[in-house]
Amino acid sequence: MLHYLRFYLGSLVVFFGFYLTGHYLLGLPFPTPVTLLQIALGAGTGVGLGIVYHRIWPLPEPGIGRVIRLVVLLPPAFMLGIGLLILLQAQVALHLLVPLLAWLTPEYGSQDPSTPKRPSRG
Repeated sequence: MLHYLRFYLGSLVVFFGFYLTGHYLLGLPFPTPVTLLQIALGAGTGVGLGIVYHRIWPLPEPGIGRVIRLVVLLPPAFMLGIGLLILLQAQVALHLLVPLLAWLTPEYGSQDPSTPKRPSRG
């Protein structure tokens, strides 16, 4: 669980930095505490959704299985982000932030416990 917290906090640093950079380089409005809270809520929702996704449907081997998983799991995350956007009347792209973090949330640990391979004694 500590890995997920570290990933969440790292994501917040990246998003907060993105919004601050947008203010100084592009002249966007300075992020208010309410905006930062909305970003934190959206990031937390995305990471939580990503954890649930990995519990229900673990990441398959590279190939078409991953593409199908992505196509099936991202629309609900997108709709949840739109719901948060409307509910909070946020000025943050929560409809993009939630699915992005749900998709990027890492899966820690192996799903199939296997014994380590040792050379045979011969």
